[in-house]
Amino acid sequence: MTRRATLAVIGAQTDPTAALVSDLQRLGYRPELIAWPTPEVRWTSPAPLATLLDLRAVILDAARACQVVREHRALKGAPLLAVVPEYEASRLDLSLGFDDLILAPYRLTELAARLRLLAWRTESEPAPGVIRLGRLTLNEATYEVRVDGLAVDLTLKEYQLLLFLVRNPNRVFTREELLGRVWGHDYFGGTRTVDVHIRRLRAKTEEAGDLVETVRGVGYRSVIPERED
Repeated sequence: MTRRATLAVIGAQTDPTAALVSDLQRLGYRPELIAWPTPEVRWTSPAPLATLLDLRAVILDAARACQVVREHRALKGAPLLAVVPEYEASRLDLSLGFDDLILAPYRLTELAARLRLLAWRTESEPAPGVIRLGRLTLNEATYEVRVDGLAVDLTLKEYQLLLFLVRNPNRVFTREELLGRVWGHDYFGGTRTVDVHIRRLRAKTEEAGDLVETVRGVGYRSVIPERED
């Protein structure tokens, strides 16, 4: 079974936000409520698929809530979906930075469709400098590697090896080629170094599936693992 995607929900602990959380659970998501107002947003779960801002609960503080989301380290990279009361739609400041909005009262099928669209956009339009390989993302600007949103602690050489492989998916490289491309031709260590680093990469990214495949008698290549059903 596919693990349930996490959603951050900013709103009230009571209805209508409580009803929204219940609807998201019915759709198979794992919503986590961030009660508003709050002096500091704490988020320890993996990066969410999206952040839902229930403006029915925070309409008077919409600008501040959007600012908090956009500045939060774990939330700022996720799409922002605003749940807007229909009677407030004409007065909503669209410059606040929503990726999408849904008018309330909404139908459950419409909510499901909006979330599927956000998920599709996220998967098909990676940010500049971000490489995705299945459940793994690699950010070339920040040197961050994440699996399902959780940071993976790699050494510099492990990172450089992974980056080289994912930049060249499905292409097979010999150990000698990897040694020269990643460590440099003036490196005096043996090809065993490559095997050791590949083994460490596999151990540290095992939650993302089999990202690096051994081609018997030749070397290694990066592959896109099959999605879990």
